[in-house]
Amino acid sequence: MTLTAADGSSFAGLEFGAGPKGVLLVPEAGRQGKCGWVSYAAELAAKGLHVITFDMPSYGTDSTPGFGDAGVHAIDTALGELRSQGATTVVLVGASAGATTALAAVESQVAGSAPGVTSVVALSADELGDLPSKASAIHVPTLLAVADGDRYVSTTDERKLFDALATPPAIKTLDVLPAGTGHGWDLLSDQAFKDKVTTFITTQLATGYTVWGADPRTVVLSNQSDEDQDTWQQYADHLVAEGYRVAMWDYGTRDPVSALSDLVKALRAQQAGPVFLIGASKGGKTSLVAAAGITPPVTAVVTLSAETELASGIDVSTYVKRLTCPVLLLTADQDGYGSASAAKTFQADLPTLAHTTTYPGSGHGTALLSGANGPKAIADIDAFLKAH
Repeated sequence: MTLTAADGSSFAGLEFGAGPKGVLLVPEAGRQGKCGWVSYAAELAAKGLHVITFDMPSYGTDSTPGFGDAGVHAIDTALGELRSQGATTVVLVGASAGATTALAAVESQVAGSAPGVTSVVALSADELGDLPSKASAIHVPTLLAVADGDRYVSTTDERKLFDALATPPAIKTLDVLPAGTGHGWDLLSDQAFKDKVTTFITTQLATGYTVWGADPRTVVLSNQSDEDQDTWQQYADHLVAEGYRVAMWDYGTRDPVSALSDLVKALRAQQAGPVFLIGASKGGKTSLVAAAGITPPVTAVVTLSAETELASGIDVSTYVKRLTCPVLLLTADQDGYGSASAAKTFQADLPTLAHTTTYPGSGHGTALLSGANGPKAIADIDAFLKAH
């Protein structure tokens, strides 16, 4: 394929496999380019993953890490193509300068770069530039690797980069392989290590969620039925800036209540701390039903336009009555899907723990966070979260 960046520049890429589980392979410097990843890309595709690799269009300068801004833009372009072809969650894997560029793309994702990247694998990241000083912005699951005695990057520098990552200790790894193992993608010639990388990739993609931030207070965002996790990006940025760790996820084919419950369990295994559920429409209903069964209980639940019946005929009210945590119910007075009436029902079900806020208009779900009601709704949620 030919990939075209926002500035009009184009570069070649290769696509393997299909489906929602994406892997973007970023090449190292040199003549091989994308072709250096062909064998591993085919292996990943054979496991049901959707893979793109590409030729890096240009190098950075001495002051920029890896392939520089042009490399980050190339990753954005290739990522956009991968997602347009159906990938909903993506792991970035880079080798050598490509590894550094992958990390730089994740570092800048809160500013709009690399949305939806769930985790990153960096093989012999070199040409680090100022990346270590920015690594505190990287908080996704990360696997770093380097061979002892690598002539391009020292294990000391790799350790400094690893230590600078904001990624919680439970979900970041630094592997120092024996001397002579190689550099960049050559590390995968060690079969045991390649198996570990592949397991890391498949495990991350199996979760189907994205985590931003590293604060102990975690907010899980569950989207409405006609949207996906990307819809939350701007609001997630706000929550991260407010000091929260934020998890976003896509429903897939699983029962959403079970999926959300398992996600909370996984997040707690990574890092202890309060957990808040925020959901829009279907996500709000899912959050209320799931919260009734999650143990230990979540700290609080916020719903944006939750209705009374979840798919498959589940009566949400039955579960609301079992809740032992505070609940904030947001709705619009002219909501066309019945959430205003549902909020009254839930309020009656949980009179001492629930609080209902009604806004003018017909905004539904995430629409409450934008437009005229947006600033007030966001401020109301901020105050509720901080109070608990």
